[in-house]
Amino acid sequence: MTQPKERVNIKPTLEAPRNAKFAFNGVMGERIRANQESWLLQAPTANPAMLQMFRDRDRLPRRKLLPWSGEFAGKYLLSAVQGYRLTRDERLCNYLEAFVAELIAVQDTDGYLGAHPLIERLTGKTYDGHALWDLWGHYHCMQGLLLWYQETGDEAALSAVCRAADLICSVFLNTGRRTVHAGAEEMNLAISHILCLLYKETGNERYLEMTREVEQDWQTPPAGDYLRTALQGVEFFKTPKPRWESLPSIQAIAELYLITGEERYLQAVKHIWRSIRDYDRHNTGAFSSEEQAVGNPYDPRPIETCCVIAWQALSIDILRITADSTVADEIELTTLNALLGAQHPSGRWWTYNTPMDGVRKASAHDIVFQAHQGAPELNCCSVNAPRGIGSLSDWAVMETKKGVAVNFYGVGSVRLKNESGESVTLTQTTDYPISGEIEIHIGLEQARLFPLLLRIPAWSRNTTATVNGEAIADIQAGSYLILEREWREGDTIRLSLNMELHFWAGQREQAGRVSLYRGPLLLTYDQRFNTMDPEEVPPLNAQYMAYTTEKYRGSLAPWILLRFPVASGRDLYLCDFASAGAAGTFYRSWLDWSGEIPNEATSPFSVTLQ
Repeated sequence: MTQPKERVNIKPTLEAPRNAKFAFNGVMGERIRANQESWLLQAPTANPAMLQMFRDRDRLPRRKLLPWSGEFAGKYLLSAVQGYRLTRDERLCNYLEAFVAELIAVQDTDGYLGAHPLIERLTGKTYDGHALWDLWGHYHCMQGLLLWYQETGDEAALSAVCRAADLICSVFLNTGRRTVHAGAEEMNLAISHILCLLYKETGNERYLEMTREVEQDWQTPPAGDYLRTALQGVEFFKTPKPRWESLPSIQAIAELYLITGEERYLQAVKHIWRSIRDYDRHNTGAFSSEEQAVGNPYDPRPIETCCVIAWQALSIDILRITADSTVADEIELTTLNALLGAQHPSGRWWTYNTPMDGVRKASAHDIVFQAHQGAPELNCCSVNAPRGIGSLSDWAVMETKKGVAVNFYGVGSVRLKNESGESVTLTQTTDYPISGEIEIHIGLEQARLFPLLLRIPAWSRNTTATVNGEAIADIQAGSYLILEREWREGDTIRLSLNMELHFWAGQREQAGRVSLYRGPLLLTYDQRFNTMDPEEVPPLNAQYMAYTTEKYRGSLAPWILLRFPVASGRDLYLCDFASAGAAGTFYRSWLDWSGEIPNEATSPFSVTLQ
């Protein structure tokens, strides 16, 4: 196929590995297995309307669907394909083969891949007058099918995506009808992202032309005007559409940079990412308050899990483009705290809202209105949240032009192959993030020269490292340690990260409080581990920061449990945020503080608002 004239084809500095073989153990391995066994291998069978609603779209009596009901199948598929990349479990592969075949079978002859009746498709309204999120639903189904094709080579899946894209082009490209006319602008204009991805996959210039049309629609009120406002330096929370559903359009800006090489796209997407990090990323690593950017990371309103997934996906794109290790720090913060805090350790349910302080409730409780006949467990977060775990396949270990970058630390291994078919296996022996001691063992079929990049977190001061016992000098926090040498079978790297406490001093609603971190883990009071109730917890003070590590013998054991002596003479127990509230108990991640917080102990995750 001929290359489009506009394609510059900038290769990202870091890229997700193709055909990697992962083996995660430890706390992350437990969560991956729980996600697969309790959800990915169960959800479509337990919720058959996930696909049946497509079959019934023109049947009577009609189903009373939500504007976004068509997204459920696509979000599930995205999560499941990425989950399969982590486990390579044949059961999940077979399950997905059947699911994909059924999804393709419900596509209409004109390419329509939604769940709504013929008279409503793409630009219509629901039975109760709300704008359909029909292009939004197509975005997720198309992205899921494209990911499946890229993973398996299933041409039927790619063909289905192209048929849907061709339908969208026939409706909106050079016809006088605009995507902005479909309403629900921040949702429906997300179609730009999958059109970019499909253009890169196929080289079909119509898909890029259609993306350019959507780009013009971003500027049409009441749409988000993402590009122009970013180039003007407007903070994201001050833009017309700062909801989380706008983030796929921001991802489209990143892809337009990779396609065209135009610096304005790079400038814009970096500005938006930084704006969200500085003004709307909470202490847990989560994004959004009441489902959008508000310019206040201390805002205690609900933090939706779908927002966390969108923030994580955008951050991975920024990491791919910039190779900035502090972006990987942010992804780790989000993953180990906000994301896994939203997942119940059993894998049976996810939250809609994972507050900084409060309780955790299953999304099926908080947003039960999304449940539907034949789909009692389906809602936006239940199908979307597992994607956050699967995305480890995109960022845990990444490929550079000639080498490998390690972003995720945890017990397990990954096997990679380069274009020449040469393989390298990196095996980690560690209990990180419980401690900062990490050993990385190199497995090679034959000696090979290549650079190995190791992420040194910004919070790890005075990191030490050795290669085969030889000390490495000049290790800088907040950067990659680049080790370029001829690697041989059995070479061993030892990395010692500094796990001393660091603090984030609260402002606004959290004034007079602090968040405590040990490495990447946010430490949290949980009523379950303490004799004192939430209102009885005394203010912490710098002189009481000596702690001991405790063992918990009961069920739902936390990853880490630390005992602090406090001024009242009683002990305060703090656990990791991901484990807090798992039993339905009250928890707090913002803790009262008395006295001055040492400047040198301020967390690199913290922000100071003007």
